[in-house]
Amino acid sequence: MILVLLLIAVAGVLTAGWVVLITARSTMVEQMASASQRRIALENSKALAQEFMLERVMPSTSGSAISCSLSDPSWGSISVSAWSGAPLLSLTKAAGVNHFNPGNGDGYTLDVSATLHNGGNNPTRLYHIKSRSPLLAGTLLSSQTPTLTPAASISIGSLAVAGTAFIWTPNLSMSFTANSVSAPAGAPAISFTNSAGSTLAMGNLALPRQIANPRNGGADFYTGQLDAIHNTNAAANSSQLKATGGETVDGSTASSSNGVVCDGAGHVTITLNTPGLGNVYIPGEISTLTLEGQSTIGNAAADDLPAMLIVIDQPASSSRDLATITLNQHNSRRLDLAVKKASGSLAIQFSTTSPAWRLLLELENTPVAFTATGIATIQGGIRSDRAITLSSGSVRLTPEPDPKNLDRLATRAAWVESFAQ
Repeated sequence: MILVLLLIAVAGVLTAGWVVLITARSTMVEQMASASQRRIALENSKALAQEFMLERVMPSTSGSAISCSLSDPSWGSISVSAWSGAPLLSLTKAAGVNHFNPGNGDGYTLDVSATLHNGGNNPTRLYHIKSRSPLLAGTLLSSQTPTLTPAASISIGSLAVAGTAFIWTPNLSMSFTANSVSAPAGAPAISFTNSAGSTLAMGNLALPRQIANPRNGGADFYTGQLDAIHNTNAAANSSQLKATGGETVDGSTASSSNGVVCDGAGHVTITLNTPGLGNVYIPGEISTLTLEGQSTIGNAAADDLPAMLIVIDQPASSSRDLATITLNQHNSRRLDLAVKKASGSLAIQFSTTSPAWRLLLELENTPVAFTATGIATIQGGIRSDRAITLSSGSVRLTPEPDPKNLDRLATRAAWVESFAQ
């Protein structure tokens, strides 16, 4: 009898322990399921906030506080604070430095906070909508996707790029050399070489989504199309907008002011080392442009002058065609030359043997052919969405070591970063 009672007691203890274990395991499963849902909701909220910054904040100039969610809010929702300012026009430097961003650790930012609802502690993240000129971030050659329909195949002649080249649409018509070459994921794998003739593999690091300019959405939003020299979007980093307030030159009217001379027949000459000369905007009616530099390389007086922007915007309605730009002597002044044409090509001529020009050259819908004697050095870089060829001589691109306010004048690329608060 005693033995039977002992067996019953032991069996009861084992049964009670088994019931406790099953209850604990059931509770753990429920807790794990709840935790998994919170983690999924958090990641969904992060993705929703990132997309909101790209699609709603980046192409805008302001916005009220807003909340939005997935179709089932328990799987992810966000609350975004009010914001004001166009990200691509911001002149605010980021408080922290991320050395692994497309701006090479630098750039301007517009900051927006968002609360990520995950059914738990609902953390807040700070989103930096950042922007910087790729030419000043180490990408000395930025070949953008053409805006033509159907798209044109871009040829790039034997430039020597002493830095990185980023090619949105690589093809076999490109024969330049570079220290490194990158392209978006999924781009055709094309072999390039460095200055020593060694084969370069295209960079395949994951890149954040970038835009060259807000285009109000659409399929071309993140494909590298360039619409930045004269963009009417209020949020755009329009070169024409940045040049407003400086000298405006009508190629059909004779004039002479602040180092800018026009003969009234479409021929414009600009003397770059004129102390009082600022930005210059030439809307259309121009046939030739001559830029007068300095007689020596590394001219200290020109280096001390403020950075300047020259914008040429030649629409289809213009009665003239900009055919030639002549670069005389050398140039040590920080200079951004932005050209947009409705049609036709452009010849850029260096008049001095082996000249050195401090220059950001930004070209929209403007195929360009260089003519040089010896090796022409462009300290800055080229951003273009059309062909770049060499008629004679060679052209070498080197980095701009000290851009200062040139960063504010150049067209930018924009991307989004986020950090926990």
